[in-house]
Amino acid sequence: MEFCSPFDEALARSGPASIFLVDRAGAMRFHSTWTRDAWGRAPGPHRSGWCWVLLRDRASGYVQLVLVTSPTLMTAHPRADLRIFESRDEAAAARAAFGTPPVSMDAW
Repeated sequence: MEFCSPFDEALARSGPASIFLVDRAGAMRFHSTWTRDAWGRAPGPHRSGWCWVLLRDRASGYVQLVLVTSPTLMTAHPRADLRIFESRDEAAAARAAFGTPPVSMDAW
C-alpha cells in the first residue's frame, strides 16, 4: 500500500484515530474533514488498529474504500451504509464485485 506522502504514512502508523481516502493516484491520503466529522460522532477514546471500510452513499449508491486507523472511530454513518473488513484485499475484492463504477442501489 502506498501513501501520498511520508506525513500521511506516519499519521496512519502512529497518529490519532484518522480516516484516509484513496486519492486520484491510488495512494492513501489523510482526510481531515472526514476525520473531524467521525470524531464528532464518536469522540473516543479510540483503540488502535486499522480496518478497511466500504462506505455506500445512500443517495447515490457509490461504494468507496476507506482506511480507518481505529475500529471504534467509524462504526456508523448518518448518510451511508458501512461494511468493515480486516484487510484491504478483502475490502477491495468486495468493492470490485459492484462493477465499474462501484455502485450498489440496494441497502446493506
